[in-house]
Amino acid sequence: MSRVKKRREVVSIAQLAKHLGLSEGTVSRALNNYPDIARKTIERVRKAADELGYRPSTTARRLARGVVETVGFVLPARDGHQIDPFLAEILDGLATELALSDWDLLVAAVPDGHDEVEVMDRLIRSGKVGGFVIARTKRKDPRVDFLRSANLPFVVQGRTENCDDYAWLDIDNEKAFADAMDHLVGMGHRKIAYLGGDPDLNYAWQRRAGYLAAARKHECPVLPGYLHDGITDEMAARDAVTELLKHPDRPTALLCVTDAVAIGAIHALAHAGITVGRDISVIGFDGLPMGEAIHPGLTTMAQASYEIGREVGRIVVSQANAPASEFSQILWEASLTIRGSANPPALKLAANAKGGIS
Repeated sequence: MSRVKKRREVVSIAQLAKHLGLSEGTVSRALNNYPDIARKTIERVRKAADELGYRPSTTARRLARGVVETVGFVLPARDGHQIDPFLAEILDGLATELALSDWDLLVAAVPDGHDEVEVMDRLIRSGKVGGFVIARTKRKDPRVDFLRSANLPFVVQGRTENCDDYAWLDIDNEKAFADAMDHLVGMGHRKIAYLGGDPDLNYAWQRRAGYLAAARKHECPVLPGYLHDGITDEMAARDAVTELLKHPDRPTALLCVTDAVAIGAIHALAHAGITVGRDISVIGFDGLPMGEAIHPGLTTMAQASYEIGREVGRIVVSQANAPASEFSQILWEASLTIRGSANPPALKLAANAKGGIS
């Protein structure tokens, strides 16, 4: 005989109060940890709530607190409809963290003919969100300017040029690209080209600055044609690689602003008959799982994208619960993940092999 598991009956606060012989008001205040309720009573109420399976009404709790426990995330406007793998990792971590606090995540796209600030303003006026997380920040970002005056908690994944008066979590992009250059120079590379992103985006500007500062430090020539800005997808990476392969002083290594750009460069090099990791080395930035799946595996400056999402989720909920608290401003570092796409230059390999034979 088959057995059907009965669904547990939902216990109301009135039933919980009747079970305990207390008023509904006392039970409600105990569940919400009010200081005027004795600690023993709070513990007794919570123990009974656990045993009976009481769950608070999310709607009632939100109305009582006057807080909309939903975080808005407006997808940054992009050309085309490509899915940004970095943002997907961020959103995964953010949604997970918010769920642990019984908060919701509302992801909104930008309709054609509109901008992100318009969408954010509409969400606020409709009362659908109680805070925001924003990403892919520009050096001067109108979204941050808007939220500064919106009287709503928000956290920035990244930061703008002027970032003293709001909460943010960022990666030390400049140091990460200086570290990547140190790694390439340490292997013997001197002709290192750079495939960069949109210079209006602050992370792209910082990574560009890290590349240039390290090139100066190591006296690596940044020849005309070595620095390409505005590389945002695989097609742009392919065009840049095609130009670099025609260069009279062809680089031995490519430093790429993101893993997605680096993978586009690897595909373009392979299509041109170039052996990546031997003829030309490639380093990316992000540490996305797809970098391990390609051949050769992508050497990258890895950032913990999922954990970044978790952390910004914790910060925005904390800001909402304690709006008078100081802004959290956190700077993490990327870590070098070494795989097969970056090795000493071919001439150096040959010289080392010859020395070993002798």
